[in-house]
Amino acid sequence: MGFIVGILTGAVLALLYAPRSGELTREELRQRSDELKRRADDLQRVAQKLADDAQAKGRELIDEAKRQWGETGRATPPSSGGSAKQS
Repeated sequence: MGFIVGILTGAVLALLYAPRSGELTREELRQRSDELKRRADDLQRVAQKLADDAQAKGRELIDEAKRQWGETGRATPPSSGGSAKQS
């Protein structure tokens, strides 16, 4: 989230301080702010997709680890008691 905020802040500063002849009109500022809003919305969608993909992959990894853990537990033969200490 901080990454997106940093990008947006940098974009706003770049637009405000970019060298340009003359002054910005209100219409130009409105157009630029609309463009920034559109880009922010696009970034939000991309970030949400990445988060959803990462969550799905994490679930797959957890399920695979559980499956392997279960197989390992079944593959181990039960102890015969021969390795226990005798008092």
